[in-house]
Amino acid sequence: MATREEKERIAQIRQRHEEASTNWQLGSGGLELYAVVIRQTPPAPIVKLLDDCGYTDRDFLMHAHEDIAFLLAMLKRAAEKLRSVIPPEDPRDVERRERQAAESNFAAECAIKCQNDRAFRQFLIERHQLQDAGDTERVKTRVRSILAITSMAELNEDQNAAARWKALRSDFKAWLKVSA
Repeated sequence: MATREEKERIAQIRQRHEEASTNWQLGSGGLELYAVVIRQTPPAPIVKLLDDCGYTDRDFLMHAHEDIAFLLAMLKRAAEKLRSVIPPEDPRDVERRERQAAESNFAAECAIKCQNDRAFRQFLIERHQLQDAGDTERVKTRVRSILAITSMAELNEDQNAAARWKALRSDFKAWLKVSA
């Protein structure tokens, strides 16, 4: 299935296609591409084709609008066919899957805690001898030292590093309950 960014891009392409002029024609000399930009007005030159522009590029430009229309129509039919064959997903399943994906990105979770979580910084000061929690890089350096990693990316790549992060995260959650 398409990502949110891909869906947004398709929507933008559809919108640009719908708003663009559809009546394109090659000028009599073959060196200009004309389009009816404003309805009920004569075609206006929109592209000057240089002598080096070959037939294949001219043909591509001449048929771009109708080719995009064709591809968008095929995409729409394919999506409709898929929707008719594949039952819609339960939104709860989508939400659960997205939550699991976010929870398994330990590197991002750790970086966010180091950068934005004041309680996590206080936990590191009290339990892991962090001297200065005012600088995010120092916090990250201390966490990498605690977890015995050289890069946060290891938290997603190394099961042992991920297990150490989970243990640190559990200790933090327990500390929160006691200190609250």
